[in-house]
Amino acid sequence: MPYLRNNGIISKEEYVGKTIEEATQHATSGGFITRIVETDGQHKMLDMSNRGDRVNFRVRNGIVTDAFGG
Repeated sequence: MPYLRNNGIISKEEYVGKTIEEATQHATSGGFITRIVETDGQHKMLDMSNRGDRVNFRVRNGIVTDAFGG
């Protein structure tokens, strides 16, 4: 597995309040991939995969409201 910021520990405080572009850039610069799981209250169709190098985002009006691993 590649280098991951904070030894792979995802803190939602790093992402909440940022635009999706800013949050994605921050995640990828730390070695993570990203996925949007909810936009403006609409849940996305997802597979059941779980990855230690992925950050999932919930987004409202282009701003990240929640971030978590998986």
